[in-house]
Amino acid sequence: MNIVIVPGFTGYPEEITFQDLGKTLANNGHKVIKISWPHFPQELDEYNFTNTINTSRTLLKGINEESLVILGFSMGGVIATVLATELKPKKLGLIVSPYQAGSEDDLSGKYKEWKEVGYREVTSSKYGKLKIPFSFIEDAQKYDALELIPQIDCPKLFIAGEVDTKVPLTVARKLFEVAKEPKEWNQISEMEHKYQYQPKMLERVNEIIVRFIEENS
Repeated sequence: MNIVIVPGFTGYPEEITFQDLGKTLANNGHKVIKISWPHFPQELDEYNFTNTINTSRTLLKGINEESLVILGFSMGGVIATVLATELKPKKLGLIVSPYQAGSEDDLSGKYKEWKEVGYREVTSSKYGKLKIPFSFIEDAQKYDALELIPQIDCPKLFIAGEVDTKVPLTVARKLFEVAKEPKEWNQISEMEHKYQYQPKMLERVNEIIVRFIEENS
């Protein structure tokens, strides 16, 4: 199988989230393709969903859909959903994923200051402090997985953390509810959004993902 991994906001292929998962999948005979968001972290004015989707399209052009699995993590889940509508994968996994970055609730709440200041300062585990321009969210608003996921027929995996404050259960569940069958919901007690720093949770998520990919394959 060709396993495509799409990291989330400020994510990158080498982060701990994907290390053991990638090794396990490779050891099981799968080809793992990790997407890098282009322009990150050097050209943040060009760092956005659209450029990442276009780069992914080019990278995955001609890939065998019958052996394709797409996994999206956090905001990468929105990108994974976009790609799944076009590439018709065998399976789709969405892990701690929202349906949109920059909803009206976000813009009046947690993203309000980001919009007013013009940028958001974040700390990357690899690159340190970065200033992400609000143009990132303006671009992200073009993509709504709630509108797209009903078009996807393949089996879908959803994993959500019960104490995730960045992507609350209600948000993740809303995306699950509008998805077609077959679909699978996994709600993990005590799991946070950054579950990669919770070793037991990371192990549990990876087990679920590997099982989902390999069963009935």
